[in-house]
Amino acid sequence: MMERGVVTLCDSKYYPGLLQLHASIQTSDPCCVICYDGGLTPVQRRDADRRENLQVLDLPDDPLIAELIAATRDAIPLAKPNKRIWPLWICPLLIRAAPLRNLFWLDCDVVVLRGLGELFAMLNDGPVFTPENKAPELTPNRPSLYRLLPIQRQFDPNVPVINGGVSGWRRGRDDALLEAYILPVAAAARDRSVRDAISWHDQGALIWAIQSLGLEDRVLPSPTWNLCADNATVAAETLTWDDGLVERLRAALPEVRILHWNGRKTPWPDGWEPSSSTNGTETVRLAGEAKRAARTPE
Repeated sequence: MMERGVVTLCDSKYYPGLLQLHASIQTSDPCCVICYDGGLTPVQRRDADRRENLQVLDLPDDPLIAELIAATRDAIPLAKPNKRIWPLWICPLLIRAAPLRNLFWLDCDVVVLRGLGELFAMLNDGPVFTPENKAPELTPNRPSLYRLLPIQRQFDPNVPVINGGVSGWRRGRDDALLEAYILPVAAAARDRSVRDAISWHDQGALIWAIQSLGLEDRVLPSPTWNLCADNATVAAETLTWDDGLVERLRAALPEVRILHWNGRKTPWPDGWEPSSSTNGTETVRLAGEAKRAARTPE
C-alpha cells in the first residue's frame, strides 16, 4: 500500500492522454500514477512499463464490472467514436481497488498544470470534489432517482454540481462514502430505470453519494481545479500536441491548476503515437513496434 498517488483508467485511444497526464504530474508534484487497463495494446503496455512512476494494472476481479458490461451492451453510443459506455461507470470500483492510502482520481484526458500537492493537503480535512463547468445545467440527476433510491435527509437535488474527473479520497476514513458511491452504480447495473435516472454515469452516482452523506461543502468553489478546456482562452498554436504542450499551457494559464479536455475532441491527432518518451528517458518508437507486434504473435 503506497501513501499517495493518482488513479486513472485508459484504453488504446486515450494512451496519448495518459502519457501527457503522467508527464504533467512528474513535472509538477511527482507521484505514482496507477492506470487501470481499459483496453491498451501490448505495445502500449510495454511502453508504460518503461516509464518511472507509472504502473498499469489489470482491471480488478470485481463481478460488478461484468454486470455493467452486460447491462450497457445495447446502450446508445456516445458522440465520441468508439467510446464505450461501461468504463464510464467503474470509477468507484477502481478507487476501491487501488493500492493507495491517499489518492486522487484524475481522468486520463486531464493535464496537471500545478497545485497537486495542495490538493493532497486538502485531503487532511475530508474528501475533495471539483465543480462542473462545461454543462452545469445538465449535471443534476433525474427526480425519479430519488424515488428509486431515497435519501434519508433533507437536501437540494440540484446540489452539488460536480465533475467526476477530479476527486480525492483517503482509505479508511472515506470508506462509507465510497460504498455510497458504489451503491447507485450497482443498482444501475441491475435496473435500467435507475441507470436512466442517473446523470452522466458514475458522476451522477457520486452526486447521490455526496447528497446522501451531506458532504456538499467538500466541493471546491473554484473551477480552476478542474477547468474544462472550452473555458480556457489560449492561442491555437499553444495547443499543438507535442512535448512542449504542458509548459506552454502553464505559461498561458497561470491561474489554472488542472485542465480537462472533457466534452470536446481530445487534442492529440487521430492515430497519434509518441516518437519519444515524455519523461526524458530513452527514445521510444511505438509505430515500428506496433507493426512488428502485428506480425509477431505475443
